[in-house]
Amino acid sequence: MITPRRHLFPVLPLLASTSTGSGQDILRYKFQYYDEQNGRIDVISQYLDYKHSWLQKNGTDKTTLGLRLAIDSLSGETPTGTYYNNEPDRWRFQKIDDTRYVTVVSLDHEIDDHTLSFEYARSEENDYLSNAVALKWRSELFDKNTTITGGIAVALDKVKWTDSTEISEDRNKDTIDLSLGVSQLLGTQTILDVTLGYGNSDGYLADPYRRISKDQLEFGFLNTNHFVESRPDNQDRWVAKVGARHYLPNLNAALAGSYRFFANSDSLVGHTFELKWVQEINDKLSVTPYVRYYQQSRADFYYPSLTGTKINGTDLNDGTPPHYSSDYRLSSLNAFTAGVKATYEFSESISFDIQLERYEMNGRSAGTPDIFFPKANVLSIGANWTF
Repeated sequence: MITPRRHLFPVLPLLASTSTGSGQDILRYKFQYYDEQNGRIDVISQYLDYKHSWLQKNGTDKTTLGLRLAIDSLSGETPTGTYYNNEPDRWRFQKIDDTRYVTVVSLDHEIDDHTLSFEYARSEENDYLSNAVALKWRSELFDKNTTITGGIAVALDKVKWTDSTEISEDRNKDTIDLSLGVSQLLGTQTILDVTLGYGNSDGYLADPYRRISKDQLEFGFLNTNHFVESRPDNQDRWVAKVGARHYLPNLNAALAGSYRFFANSDSLVGHTFELKWVQEINDKLSVTPYVRYYQQSRADFYYPSLTGTKINGTDLNDGTPPHYSSDYRLSSLNAFTAGVKATYEFSESISFDIQLERYEMNGRSAGTPDIFFPKANVLSIGANWTF
């Protein structure tokens, strides 16, 4: 079994844990600026990760404690899903200004070729609160040529009432996700990954800000009414992903590709294709260009508006039929991402990376305005210190 050079394989972070020697620490900071065009959403994110690893008394078992602190600041405007009265071509947008605070605590314990991981995450913003726990198991078999992983994650979320939301009180949302994966070394330079997942969400699954319009004749006059959207209160999800990574020693490079299938009980089906090329320039610098393409079908209850349909809005907002939503993210759409990441190692303990990305979303559902679909530039800067 060949061991790839660590600076050539940033595309393999999930194959092995971020293990360090006895008493070693890792500190990482990342800054990210997500900027949508035409005054849409801007997000400034800052992450601080710390990991400390130490060996147990027997000198082989290892424990790693991790802590992540993150702050996301959001501002800009987003479509509400409604248009102005009797003006179906003039759509409404809503201002957003919020900050999200995230704390994640993780604990990994390695015993021989097995690792058990526990994680607790808390995320809070003005209108949303999430508490989640995850348990993951990993086992390396057959001289570490095969890695099997399994996990379960549970999130207990709360959609909070504010003066701007369409709910009269806080609403609960519970989620469970299961995953099973296998990584297999094929030959000396190729790794194949296969992952399967299932998830279920129950409770308030609607967008508390979103409404939908319908033109109706009332007393001989054409009026535009706006109804709170209505989504099912239970959803199943299925995920399957296959990926392969191949090391090219003659080129000092690695090629990685993957395909991900997603489907849910709302008839939404998604396909994601990704391709990365990791090129080592010298012993300190590597460059990774990549592209990603995503396509999805519409959810069965998506409508740009209720005008022309036989559906009458109810404003019940309790998960009961009829179901309808004008959220453009549930429409039939394509999304394309192209980016490049450069990593420079100043020494064995200090590295720096910068990433530039272009993201474009385009709609494929008739009646959904092109102005709904964002186009964004993303800048990420990170630094890593091992000590």
